[in-house]
Order: sequence, then structure tokens, then C-alpha cells
Amino acid sequence: MNTYPNAYWLEAIQHYLGQMVAVQQDGNRVQQGVLAAICPDYIVLDVCQTPFYIRIDKIVWIMPFLKK
Repeated sequence: MNTYPNAYWLEAIQHYLGQMVAVQQDGNRVQQGVLAAICPDYIVLDVCQTPFYIRIDKIVWIMPFLKK
């Protein structure tokens, strides 16, 4: 049986797949994009059709991006 140290994040962000999200990383960097993929070690954000790979252990928070 495989156990991942990031199991909490993997389950918590599963329902955001395909949605626009904002992700804060270490160093107060915030990236916005469509959550395109979730892997055991990283997520992929689609930002203007460009993939951004973010390591899960660098995520401070993630939330849906709501337009006003």
C-alpha cells in the first residue's frame, strides 16, 4: 500500500479539478489558473494554455477563484 505525505491535499483539492483556482505558494506568490491535473507530488495549473507545475509541499492555500 502506498501512502503519500500529501494525502490531505490530494483529497482536499480533488473537487477543484477543472475549475479556476488561486494558489498561494511559499514566498507569498499567488498563481491563478484552471486546475488541470493533480498528481501525487504536484498540481498542474493551466494559465492561458500554458501549464504551471506547482509542488504540493509548497502550497500554503488553495481556493476557488470567484469573479465579481
